[in-house]
Amino acid sequence: MSWVFDEEVLAVLAAIAIIAAIFAASQTLYAGRVIEPFSELGLLGPYGKIGDYPRNVVAGSPFQLNIYVGNHEGRAIYYRILMKIGNESSVINASTPLSAEPIMDVRVVLGHNSSKIIPISVTLYEPAVNARLVFEMWVYDEDSGIFKYHGRWNQLWINVTGPDTSVSPQKHYGALSLNPGIESKIAEAYVAIRRAERAGGDTSEMITLLNSAIESASRGDLEDAEKLLEAVALLEPKVTEAGVKLSRLKFYATITGLAIASSACILLYLYLRSNIWLLWAMAHKEWRVTWCGKGEKKGDGCERKCGGSANLNYKGQISVADMINGPRALNPNPRAAARELYRMVKAGVIRIYDPKPPKTFSSFLVSRYNAGFISASLILALGIICIYISEPLRISMGANSFHLLLSTLSAAVIFMRYALGSIIVLFLPGYSLVEALYPSEGDLSPLERLALSIGLSLALVPLVGLILNYTPWGIRLNPVIAAISALTILLLLVSAYRKLMLLKSRVSTNYN
Repeated sequence: MSWVFDEEVLAVLAAIAIIAAIFAASQTLYAGRVIEPFSELGLLGPYGKIGDYPRNVVAGSPFQLNIYVGNHEGRAIYYRILMKIGNESSVINASTPLSAEPIMDVRVVLGHNSSKIIPISVTLYEPAVNARLVFEMWVYDEDSGIFKYHGRWNQLWINVTGPDTSVSPQKHYGALSLNPGIESKIAEAYVAIRRAERAGGDTSEMITLLNSAIESASRGDLEDAEKLLEAVALLEPKVTEAGVKLSRLKFYATITGLAIASSACILLYLYLRSNIWLLWAMAHKEWRVTWCGKGEKKGDGCERKCGGSANLNYKGQISVADMINGPRALNPNPRAAARELYRMVKAGVIRIYDPKPPKTFSSFLVSRYNAGFISASLILALGIICIYISEPLRISMGANSFHLLLSTLSAAVIFMRYALGSIIVLFLPGYSLVEALYPSEGDLSPLERLALSIGLSLALVPLVGLILNYTPWGIRLNPVIAAISALTILLLLVSAYRKLMLLKSRVSTNYN
């Protein structure tokens, strides 16, 4: 992985790091603010995946579908999904809903950045060819107190055969509207959630209770629905009060967390800037130095500085440590000596070799030869930890007295989540593939490796998502993380094995 020490690569990496840091900081500061709000409406097959839709059904026989609803509006939304039946001549678009009576009414309340897959059982009673099953999204408008068409719709073309003589000819699509009294109370509860949300409160518990009330009302259990709606109303003052306090604390904690994370990054950069070459040399301190006789014009008196080519040609006489801190040091300053030594190696003036290279795959795997595998594994582990602890930290802020500490920690974790997550998705998959295909450092230039790593990552990750869509797990957080991690580790293991074979080949050639 020494190609990372190339000055051009370091400059590009520094630029990428600055851009990533700015993006992560902006995302952390503006968390919850939505520039382009939107809602999602999707139709999934019986197994909750895109595809496998029924094409032919029997009249009177139920079949299963799943409705996907996603909220990215920046606030809680009360959705109403209406199912209607049309045909080829039916008109529907983003501004005009289908002119037909609904045969199913599905309702759900979702907070910002949340989604839900709602299973439904559909029964069609009239035979038809190319029936158009339309699903429309409507949202509750607080100002007017009514549902308005949101411009989102989906459809499924289906053939209905039959009828099934074993089914009663009486149509029964289920309740298409709630009890008027309960419906008005549900609307009031939603407005209460919005008030608490505007105050900065965590309304997740209120939303859960309201959805349970909607389900109870849909089943006709009005008593249970009223109890749940009363619980929502009782939570509003508590959530509002806590939200006002947390909003102030969250702002100061976010600034503090970003300051801590930024300071750590700046200190790390300053340390690496002056010590990166020394760290490289110390990682090779036991290695031996020999004169190559190449690039002597670039050497700038390297032969003289090293005590003559005779000394360097004497096998095992001079180590890297000797040229950094020993009597034959290239410069009194160890950092300058390490930098000069690295330039000599890259120029081909001298060559360094390991007198005791690893011989087994297990020893090679954890050696400095396989620094890419170790670094990638650490980034993967830290990134996954940040992904899975950021949400529990956010939730625990509302139920813990250490608000400032938890808010600061949460801001720092979110910052790291964005930074490490970007590396995991945009760099590591492509990097592992490049290392597996081109294990020798001489196969590609450093900038070519960097560019290919980013480009191939952008190609591999969508392919992983496409494959997951046709598996029982689907495209969800856990399967995506597991798939990308497994792919990265597998390719890095292949790369490690190929690098070990190349090392053994070089060692055999040197000794023969």
